[in-house]
Amino acid sequence: MARGKTAAKSSAKSKSPAKAPQRRKRSGKDPNAPKRPLSAFFWFCNDERPKVKQTLGDDSSVGEVAKELGKRWQVIASTDKNRYQQLADKDKARYDREMASYNKKSGKAAAPSKAAAKASPKKGGSKKKEESEPEDDDDEEDEDEDEDDE
Repeated sequence: MARGKTAAKSSAKSKSPAKAPQRRKRSGKDPNAPKRPLSAFFWFCNDERPKVKQTLGDDSSVGEVAKELGKRWQVIASTDKNRYQQLADKDKARYDREMASYNKKSGKAAAPSKAAAKASPKKGGSKKKEESEPEDDDDEEDEDEDEDDE
């Protein structure tokens, strides 16, 4: 009886895991490209991080500091949030200017926005099913093998 149980366990372990889909390699970032603009929250974090580290202590982890910054951002007054939002808007304008200049110099067209990329349908989505072959094409080979065995 014990042998039957172990055989069942070993057969369950022998199943091969599903293969993960292959990922496309990213093209490298251009080191000359302008840095992305900071959000209002990141401007807030830049101002508050030293204060948070001082109150929590120098031995606090990055996660603890981030958690505290998130809590403080939730309870901050809307007038203070507006100040950081103005900084973010100003930084976004800087980024747009620098990107326009960068694209002119490099001869690249302006990159499409994320919203436009989401709205456009993916190319070749249904072709994959049409190109795939049926799984059981080797029936003839199986029949030939059966005849040889007799």
